[in-house]
Amino acid sequence: MLKRSANGSYILLELPYGGQALPGQFFTITTSLGPYIPRPFSVYDLKDGRISFLIKSGGEIEKFLDSAPVIIDGPFGNPLPELKDPLLISGGVGYAPIHFYISKYGLGELVAGFSDEELFDFVDIPDHSVSVFDPVTPVDVAEFSTLQNVIACGPVEMLKIVKKILGQRSLYLIMEEKMACARGMCEGCAIMTSYGVKFVCKDGPTFKALEVDLEWTYL
Repeated sequence: MLKRSANGSYILLELPYGGQALPGQFFTITTSLGPYIPRPFSVYDLKDGRISFLIKSGGEIEKFLDSAPVIIDGPFGNPLPELKDPLLISGGVGYAPIHFYISKYGLGELVAGFSDEELFDFVDIPDHSVSVFDPVTPVDVAEFSTLQNVIACGPVEMLKIVKKILGQRSLYLIMEEKMACARGMCEGCAIMTSYGVKFVCKDGPTFKALEVDLEWTYL
């Protein structure tokens, strides 16, 4: 089942699924007609035998979703740690794994950043959370929280700021990188850590912020 936002900028893809997954894990998605390389998406929700994914419109996969059977593979990656009273920070569709985390474990505080109100109106935001819109960033609000356990997911530029401001706390970053195999064989999602090169698909997608070099580029 496909559900589109009011202006079609976002999609919730919901599918029957009898398996298991934990917050922070992801699946690769394609269809019987394409794209040739499956695309990775974090789980947005999983309950009552249904799994859902939050997708931003405009990608290659979108043109196939209405016309061909969807194929998913996974779950991949390591789940998020269950933390006591976490501060959860998201930017854009990086809200997907945060939403799944909340549905499974609850939250301490949530600061969700959106580039437009369409996404805000489209997703489920818990009561007593904070939502901000450009040009205000989630970090502008989150830095005033006193909570020490933090999980953040969003664009890399946002994660750089989160690490700069909150990096001395117990901070976990959910990384986003281009992938092909989702098994660590193609080496397309390499990042540099204090332990050397790691791969987002099999070693992540969650890493401790202190371990990750967000300025490193894989050549």
